[in-house]
Amino acid sequence: MVKVINRILKVFSDNDLFEEGVELIGSWCFSLYQKHLGAKRFPLVTQDVDFLIPSPFHGKEHVDFIKQLEDLGFQSDFKSDGSLFLWNADLKIEFITVEKGRGTDKAIKIKKLGIDAIPLRHVGFLLENPITIVDEGIRVTVPAPERFCLQKLIIASRRKKPEKRLKDLQQAVCASVIVNSKETQVLFRSLPKKWRQDALRMLKFANEEFPLLREEIEKLNSTLQKD
Repeated sequence: MVKVINRILKVFSDNDLFEEGVELIGSWCFSLYQKHLGAKRFPLVTQDVDFLIPSPFHGKEHVDFIKQLEDLGFQSDFKSDGSLFLWNADLKIEFITVEKGRGTDKAIKIKKLGIDAIPLRHVGFLLENPITIVDEGIRVTVPAPERFCLQKLIIASRRKKPEKRLKDLQQAVCASVIVNSKETQVLFRSLPKKWRQDALRMLKFANEEFPLLREEIEKLNSTLQKD
C-alpha cells in the first residue's frame, strides 16, 4: 500500500501541485510526521488519502491529472454531493476544499483540476504556513504540525462517530510531541474563543480515554493554557 501512496504523491509532484498550494492532509500526512519528524507512533489504519485544494485554485490547468491517477489502477466515482473521488480495493483518494460563507451541501468545482471537491469548515486553517517533507525523493507539502494538532482537536469536538473522534484525538496528541510550544501558544490564542474551549474540552476527554498518553496530553494542555 505504501508503494501506491508514493505513486499517488509522485503524480501530484510531477504536476507541481504541491508547489501550487495543494496539501496532503489527514492520516497519511500524520504518517509522514511519524516517519520523518518523530511524531509519537500508534497503529495507523486508514483507506482515505486526503488532499486539500485552495479555493480559488491559482495553479495551472492540469488536463490529464485525473487520468494519471486512474492509470495507477483507480476508478473515478462521485458522491451524492457531486464531489469526485477515486478508489481501488485498498484506498480512496478524496479532494477537500474550504467551505466559505454560510456553507453549502454541494461540491465546489475546481476547473483547472477537472474535479469537484468536498467543502469543509476548519480546513482553511491548515493552508497557512505549510511545511515540506521529502519522502522517497518527493517533496510533499503538508500542514505545519502546530496547525494539524489544533485542527484535529477542534474537529474532534464536532465528530458524530465516536471512532473518528478518537482517531482525531490520538493524532492530535501524538503530533503534539513535535510542535513548537511557543508557536502553538501564539496560534491557539489567535483562535476564536469557541474553538479554544472546544480544544480544551477535547483534551479533557482524551485524558480519560487514553491513559497511556496522559503525559503527552498534560504537556499539551499546559502549553495551551500557559499565560
